[in-house]
Amino acid sequence: MYCQKCEQRPATVHITHFINGKKQETHLCEICAQEEQISIGIPQIAFNTFNDFLGSFFTQPAVTDKKINVEACPACRTPYHKIAERGRVGCSECYRHFSLQLDPLIKKVHGNNTHTGKIPKRMGESFRLKRELEELKEKLKSAVEREEYEKAAGIRDRIKELEKEMDGGEVSHD
Repeated sequence: MYCQKCEQRPATVHITHFINGKKQETHLCEICAQEEQISIGIPQIAFNTFNDFLGSFFTQPAVTDKKINVEACPACRTPYHKIAERGRVGCSECYRHFSLQLDPLIKKVHGNNTHTGKIPKRMGESFRLKRELEELKEKLKSAVEREEYEKAAGIRDRIKELEKEMDGGEVSHD
């Protein structure tokens, strides 16, 4: 699916809003979404309030024992100090590039840094399987740490089933 505004780049931002009881969907690329940030129905004051809220987290040192990435994002060229000033990233690549700085902040604000909400239907079954696989890997790690090896073996087997299912293979339920 391509951006409805520029019709050149893949749509990565999907906005659903209701106007007079009618559902309207807008599909934009990141660049057009950034350009249209005010017209997507979120008042600028909400951004300012949320940015002020996030800004308070940026003033605290996030990482002390790992090397902090000070280079600008390779995709959008946004430096970390701009993210800290504005309280929002320049693009989706910023999350990966500045993960050492942002992950602790996101966990502090949201309690987790993994999306656990609804999954749009267009994302399909593969997204659900990936999420389940990640959760099972965390459970496996936890079970091994607690030395619950029988439970870990069951989780390991389920992980193998999911991985096979994701690769398009048939899953046997013996």
